[in-house]
Amino acid sequence: MGEGDQQETFSEHKAVTEPLGQSGEGDQWGSWCHGVGRRRSRVQLIAACAALGALILVLVVISTVCWRPIPPFPAFAHVCPNAWVGFQGKCYYLSKEENDWNSSREHCNAHGASLATIGSAEEMDFMMRFQGLANCRIGLHREEEDAQWMWSDVTAFTNWFELRGGGRCAYLNGDRISSSLCHLHKHWVCSRADHYVLWKQKVHPQ
Repeated sequence: MGEGDQQETFSEHKAVTEPLGQSGEGDQWGSWCHGVGRRRSRVQLIAACAALGALILVLVVISTVCWRPIPPFPAFAHVCPNAWVGFQGKCYYLSKEENDWNSSREHCNAHGASLATIGSAEEMDFMMRFQGLANCRIGLHREEEDAQWMWSDVTAFTNWFELRGGGRCAYLNGDRISSSLCHLHKHWVCSRADHYVLWKQKVHPQ
């Protein structure tokens, strides 16, 4: 074997046996692959952080929209004042003395109430049982004999029950409702929302 053949065989043997990382081309290829891997990891990290930030933002928005403060517990032991009777979210007071219609209304107003209004058959039945045998003023009146009957809360009476008599001020009369002259003295019934209804209106205003 000549000298040239020995050098060629040695070169081939070196190329086969020399590790890739120890040659120049191997170093460049490894460095390039390592750089690509680092860039890819950086991009993935940025994407993960962006996704996490977006998720946190969504959760903050949802919690802000859905969160409602817990209302304080009502600070009352009874839904109606002493000497008042409760029924379906209202409190009722039956006077012991008698007075004319306007004075009766003023007395109710002074206690944060009004002369009683009747809005349903159930309330009518309760009022009849509540007032007993007394003739009691309620909050239904008219300005003139031919005028529209109005409740004390300034809503019009819809004639859903029979109203007897030719007076201008209504009152409970046994098992029916009648009308008489407003200056005549009678007992009266005040009504107002109970404490629980007022508390709900304050905590959850419409």
